[in-house]
Amino acid sequence: MLKRLALLVFMTFVAVMMGCSKKQVGQSDEGLRTILFDFDMYNIREDARGILERNAQYLKDNSSVEIQIEGHCDERGSNEYNMALGQRRANAAKHYLVGLGISANRLSTVSYGEEKPVDETSTPSAWDKNRRAEFRVVSK
Repeated sequence: MLKRLALLVFMTFVAVMMGCSKKQVGQSDEGLRTILFDFDMYNIREDARGILERNAQYLKDNSSVEIQIEGHCDERGSNEYNMALGQRRANAAKHYLVGLGISANRLSTVSYGEEKPVDETSTPSAWDKNRRAEFRVVSK
């Protein structure tokens, strides 16, 4: 826990020194939007479907873009469990995009488990924000 806190402080310092700021929930790269998940779940929520449809349209309009889908979790649960859950979330988002006509070859996945929270407070509101999949452009 202390190592993780020290790493977080160091990463925040580096981000400030480089002029970076934390992204708000809902933002990913290039107009792609973040989706949220319910506690301990990886199924695509109803409110996420429209977001994924818009993300798919962006990918259809930009046919050379490749993205990485990042699965994230809140802090509850073991590191191992959250890494696996984050991967299932990323895979669920990928599967949904493939179902909308996006080539699987353009989509990669990774799990960060609980390691990259968007909100570091230990509250139900923070947990809601941290259970997410983000979309990063890796190639244009």
